[in-house]
Amino acid sequence: MRFAFSTCQVGAESALKKEVARMFPDVRPAFARPGFVTFKTETPLEDFENRSVFARTFADSHGKIETDCREQLAAEVWKIVSESHLFVNRVHVFCRDPLPVGEQDFEPHLPPELVDTHRQIVERTLAAKFLGIGADDVFHPAQPGETVLDVVRIDPHLFFVGTHTIAETSPIHARYPGGLLPMVLPADAVSRAYHKFHEGFLWSGIVLGNDAPCLDIGASPGGCSQFLLEKGVRVLGVDPGAIHPTVLDHPRFTHVRCRIKDVKRSLFRDVRWITADMNVAPNYTLDVLEEILAKTSTVRGLLFTLKLIRWELADTLPMLLDRIRTWGHFDVRTKQLGFNRQEVMVAVRSALK
Repeated sequence: MRFAFSTCQVGAESALKKEVARMFPDVRPAFARPGFVTFKTETPLEDFENRSVFARTFADSHGKIETDCREQLAAEVWKIVSESHLFVNRVHVFCRDPLPVGEQDFEPHLPPELVDTHRQIVERTLAAKFLGIGADDVFHPAQPGETVLDVVRIDPHLFFVGTHTIAETSPIHARYPGGLLPMVLPADAVSRAYHKFHEGFLWSGIVLGNDAPCLDIGASPGGCSQFLLEKGVRVLGVDPGAIHPTVLDHPRFTHVRCRIKDVKRSLFRDVRWITADMNVAPNYTLDVLEEILAKTSTVRGLLFTLKLIRWELADTLPMLLDRIRTWGHFDVRTKQLGFNRQEVMVAVRSALK
């Protein structure tokens, strides 16, 4: 019997367990805490890091350590590495989320004390120098072919130790501790949607050209539009709500102040990309996007959120994604990203554009 573990957003544990059950019927959940789930399995969970919507990180588990002493933690970590005959190239030290994203203004991050713990673990062994592990490489992305040693703080005195290997096809989040990209929200960002869509574009790999007009649905107060404008594109922002002056006054931004269903479709004639972040049920979001796509042939792709107003809606994601695939020759991916709240991000790219 072998074990694996995943971190996820607090509240998403049930959704994570259900998707594992759908993909791997013989796998069983084991120890769990909010934001952290372990699994019993006879075989590897093949390509799970790419297939899972709700797993923020994923690793093979090699044991747990109970201690409140950093020096002892470092010693026990390397004991597990030695006894398990592991060869590792990099160390990631992180923790499960203590709260749901957004509750009490919580945002996922790497606590400073765990940066110090990382340094102590790395410096604890002379092997680190031989393996090329640097004490200060916390935020340097792991590279394809490297095996990462994961040390996850579950509770103040409880840590799990695991490994995951970076492949060419591994998602970008697998390269960073806790699956958290080293992004900083700019001081002049008009809303956290800037952060959310910045992460979304990094995850999806979508590259916007300067000649790519973008439709931003649910634009108010303008965070996503602000990010798009910084990428050099023209933005048509649709929302009955107000737009922050920083965005509204930008020469490449046009505000259509009404509901998306009331907009003349002729305005979408040259749109190449669509972003959407609407606080509505998922099927309503898809109704809107489907109608737009039916009336234009210029769209190269979309990046949008689906709100899980109730966690039970996570059960409908397979059907929602099947619906999206009926739109045409599209590559469809979805993930609950680190800076998503109770929602998932969907990236859709046309294979014909």
